[in-house]
Amino acid sequence: MKLIGTWIVGGFFLLAGTWIVNNLRLETGVSEVSYALALVIALIFFLIAGLCWINVSVAAKHKF
Repeated sequence: MKLIGTWIVGGFFLLAGTWIVNNLRLETGVSEVSYALALVIALIFFLIAGLCWINVSVAAKHKF
């Protein structure tokens, strides 16, 4: 059950990172600092999603 939960959490982090990147535009009213901060947050979400999925794959290999 923990494996499935971690896999789903990784999917949510990937979804959140993708949503941030798809809605990110450097337009009037958006400073360069806030744009860069949003990019960094999206990158962190992608990295967390990758770590979740790596943990699931390693645990599945050891379990099965």
